[in-house]
Amino acid sequence: MTAAMALRFQGKVSSRGEADAYLKIAGDAVLVERGRPRLLILACPCGCGENFPINLDPRAGPSWRLYHGSLSSKSVFASSRRNPDSISLFPSVWRDSGCRSHYIIWNGKIVLFGKYEDDFEATPQLTPSMLEAVYAKLPNSGLIQFAEIAESLESVPWDVLTACRELVKAKRAYEGGDKQRGSFGRK
Repeated sequence: MTAAMALRFQGKVSSRGEADAYLKIAGDAVLVERGRPRLLILACPCGCGENFPINLDPRAGPSWRLYHGSLSSKSVFASSRRNPDSISLFPSVWRDSGCRSHYIIWNGKIVLFGKYEDDFEATPQLTPSMLEAVYAKLPNSGLIQFAEIAESLESVPWDVLTACRELVKAKRAYEGGDKQRGSFGRK
């Protein structure tokens, strides 16, 4: 079962040391920015009390990608339903120490998972044009990762995953199994 809570963005600071003063409750977040986004510091959404740094700078090692609500105007997902101040993060955060929580940040909300991401139950607000844009990117044979589709559409991957799964429900697409989960093709 998923649990969702609002991401409470508390602002920007220039160093990691400044962030903790702004993080009071689970779901509070601060962006560390020095010329470019470096870290998103998050008060862990599980309520364990830890402040967890999420690397946004690929030059510093494995990193996450930060999406702001005001996506590229080219994106079919840049719609009026998205709060221009909302934040999304990709990929999911799966802590391998401490509380071991697993969550995504999507459109200003933190979706906290149980043991498996199968618990993910999106509330799709997709238009036909969004679904068709994703469908057009699906291969006739073989599979493509939803993140690759998102990149080509300049869209938040979680929106594209939702569209892909809606296409599966409509029997227009299929999802790979096992190690190919998250990859989709046309039926």
